[in-house]
Amino acid sequence: MIYFKSRSGGHFIGALLIILITVLAFSSCKKDYVKYPYNDIERFVIKDANGADLKASIENDNIIVYYPPFQTVPDFINPQITTSDRATVEPASGTKVAFKTGTAFKVKAQDGTVKTYTLKTYLSAPTPTFTISDLPYRLGTDVYLTGEFMNPDTTISKLYMVSQTNKEIQIHSSSFTQFTASTLFFTIPTSVDTGSYRIKLKTGDQILTKGPIHLDPPFLILNVPANTTTVKRGAELVLQPVNGSLKYYTSQISSQAVFYKPTAISVNVTSITNAELKLTIPTNFPLGDINFISLKFKDGTEYPINFDNVQIIE
Repeated sequence: MIYFKSRSGGHFIGALLIILITVLAFSSCKKDYVKYPYNDIERFVIKDANGADLKASIENDNIIVYYPPFQTVPDFINPQITTSDRATVEPASGTKVAFKTGTAFKVKAQDGTVKTYTLKTYLSAPTPTFTISDLPYRLGTDVYLTGEFMNPDTTISKLYMVSQTNKEIQIHSSSFTQFTASTLFFTIPTSVDTGSYRIKLKTGDQILTKGPIHLDPPFLILNVPANTTTVKRGAELVLQPVNGSLKYYTSQISSQAVFYKPTAISVNVTSITNAELKLTIPTNFPLGDINFISLKFKDGTEYPINFDNVQIIE
């Protein structure tokens, strides 16, 4: 064993300790730190249509979002994403992305490993239901649907009448008189033909069909042209349909009609088309206002028609 002798032995030992500590410190600086291997999405939040936070469920590599019922579903979202410590996500948190199933997010850990998450969207709206009476309806009258969970947003809910040949006729929202979650009232357009139809309500991807119902011709409603205020004795009085109804009755109307002033006065029906009906006013017809006539049908029945006042003159 070798011993070092020195007058200042304590100073020598202290110097050796300083050198040893310096070497150890230098060695420790040379060590490599382990990089973080974590690449998880820990939180994924979007805003619903009302501005409230909507938190996704993270299950394995799926980001599951249940969107609230009766709200307009956005095409794009700006999700706020929280990841594992020292990980990054692409697209970055807050970036505008498509709100649809299949949108992907890649999370990269500090050590370079990557995990891909896939967005899955679900509408949490319950399935709409409705009922409808099987009684006959007339064109131009209202139909009443009553039910539950119907979505009154007409950008999402679409209504159709489906013919026996499966032809779909959309009933536009302009025909709706009331639309809530439990009621949908609409007027049957007179442009639709008579016959049997099913009622189809499409709400997003949800489709409900009921029926059939039968549509009868509209009520016969006639009026004088807007510029007609007087008619001379011996001239023709023209009546026109206000709802396209005359075409359904042309073959049923006889050649006679009756005015009551106050007793019955028969007049001749001189012509009938889908667009107008013409009557000849007798030369001895009483002067004054008229606004009512009873059309005679070939089966012997009479059909009363009210119209705007017209004055019979010489």
